[in-house]
Amino acid sequence: MGFSEVRFRPSYFPYTEPSLEVEVRFNGKWMELGGAGIFRPEVTAPFGIRWPVLAWGLGLERLVMKRYGIQDMRLLYLGDLEWMRKTAIR
Repeated sequence: MGFSEVRFRPSYFPYTEPSLEVEVRFNGKWMELGGAGIFRPEVTAPFGIRWPVLAWGLGLERLVMKRYGIQDMRLLYLGDLEWMRKTAIR
């Protein structure tokens, strides 16, 4: 994506340990772009999984919000067709 600065920081997520966040420098500020960790054994044991399992995810919503000037992340998940029609994707 062309970010010149990326950092990884220890973090907390309830289902993983250890956990980390991925942050990028965007317009002079650090922005969380993703997270990762190893699922805790109590999460995987009920499924019969005995090996470490990596969990990770990207938070691309923040990039979309910055790009299109969206102030409330919930708008991206409401499924409001009228709002989607009015919000042009360039």
